[in-house]
Amino acid sequence: MPAKRGPVHLLRRLIKVADHRLPYADQVAQLRRQRQWLIDLEHILDPAPDARPSPLTSQAVAQQVDRYLTDLLAPTGPATEETDHQVAVHIDQTLRNRWWGLFTCYDVPALPRTNNELERYMRRIKTGQRRILGHKDVHDFLIRYGRYVACVDYRESPEALLTRLSQVSQDDFQRTRQAMNSALLREQKRHRFRHHQADYLCGLESQWAAAVEKSTQ
Repeated sequence: MPAKRGPVHLLRRLIKVADHRLPYADQVAQLRRQRQWLIDLEHILDPAPDARPSPLTSQAVAQQVDRYLTDLLAPTGPATEETDHQVAVHIDQTLRNRWWGLFTCYDVPALPRTNNELERYMRRIKTGQRRILGHKDVHDFLIRYGRYVACVDYRESPEALLTRLSQVSQDDFQRTRQAMNSALLREQKRHRFRHHQADYLCGLESQWAAAVEKSTQ
């Protein structure tokens, strides 16, 4: 039978594990410090209900974020070490580049602060379409139907779909359909220009030539 391992043996193993961690202690402390900056910013952008000022405006939140970033990059701030400073600069640039739309949600009722729910919704749509098509790429499906894919819910039964559609008036349906068709056409043109630019421009030239010929007849 193997010898019984007592507390001394377990203590030695624990000390050995701790010895392996010691070389990374400074790095761990640095990563925790940098993570705390992101946590602080998250608390500013989404304060707890008991700490939330009323009303919470975009101007007030923007001022708090700007003040925090300024203090973070200050010569006497917490990011004086070179690696810390590089991370702080990256955080500052990331937020500044998105500044124009970062705080809109505080002034627009019902506008979510993040697009996490939208991303999950789109992922669910893509997953359902992959099951139908049998392959991973659903890019062509998204380009073909554009915003119409948001009307698809694979968990919804045909009966539930008809019930939902019956609540929409004919005028609202036609108006929304026209707006979505216009948006789909713009998105498809934008995609063709970005990914098939030569063909797109040739098509425009052909349309222009046909229009000129028609006007001279």
